[in-house]
Amino acid sequence: MIFSRLLPAFGTFALLTACVPADLPTAARTLPANSRECPVGAGAGCYFRNSPVKLQPEKVEIAGRPYVFHPTARSLEFVDGEGRGWTAPTGTLTDGASIPQIFVPIVGNPRSREFANAAAMHDAWCGIGNEDGPVFHKATWQEVHRMFYDSLIVGGTDDVRAKVMFAAVWLGGPRWSPISRAPDTRLDRLPAELRRDAMRRAKTYIERENPPILLLIPYLHEVERGMFQAVAREGADGQDGTDPNEGYEGYPPVAGAPGPVGAVQQ
Repeated sequence: MIFSRLLPAFGTFALLTACVPADLPTAARTLPANSRECPVGAGAGCYFRNSPVKLQPEKVEIAGRPYVFHPTARSLEFVDGEGRGWTAPTGTLTDGASIPQIFVPIVGNPRSREFANAAAMHDAWCGIGNEDGPVFHKATWQEVHRMFYDSLIVGGTDDVRAKVMFAAVWLGGPRWSPISRAPDTRLDRLPAELRRDAMRRAKTYIERENPPILLLIPYLHEVERGMFQAVAREGADGQDGTDPNEGYEGYPPVAGAPGPVGAVQQ
C-alpha cells in the first residue's frame, strides 16, 4: 500500500520539524502582547457563562459514531481572549468526545468532565448532528479549533493535554471552505497511517517542548505540508493541487522548518 512507501520519506521530514523548536531564538518563543491565548485556569477575557454544560436525558444515536449523544438543556457561552463570544445553543448534540476517531489510539478517549464544556462548544460549531444549527460553520475551521483549545484551558484541562487534543482536532477534525462552508476533505484523503504517524510525532513534540499555541500552529502546518509533499513525491492519486499553505496567514513562520515542495532532503 502507498503509505508503506510514504512513511520513510515522511519520517525524514518529521525529524527535521521535530528539531525546529530548539532552533528558535528565545525571543521567538515569546507570545506577542495582543495574543489571545487564555491563561491556564481562565482569566480576564476567558470565561464560560452557564457553566457547566447541562444535558437533556434524551439519548440520540448517530450511525457510525461510538458514543451516545445528548442535546444540551440550555445555552452555553464562552468568551475567548479577544473578547469574542461563542455559543453552543440549547439543543446542541454532543457526545463529550471531540477527538477524531483516527487518533483515539494515540490520544485516548477524552471523556472527562473537564472536557465537557469544550466538547459541546466545538460540536455546536462543527460537530455531526448539528449541521442545521444556527452557528454551524459560522466561523473558519481554524477559529473553531482554536476556540476548542482555549475552552479546554478555561475548563481546567492541563496545558500539555489541551495542546495534544488541539493537535488531534487540527490534524484530524473537520475543515470547511471559508466561503462556501463546504467540507474540505484534502487531509481526509491522505493515507490513515501517514496521518497517525504525524499525530504521534506531534504528540511527542508537544510533550517534550510544550510550545506556546502560536508556535504550535505553524509547527502543525509544517507537519501537514510534509504529508502532502510525501504523497506528491510518490504521485499518489487524490491530490487536487490546492495550496497546503492556505489558511495559515498571520501565524509566525517557524525558523529552520523545511521549505516548499521538493525541498526536503532525503
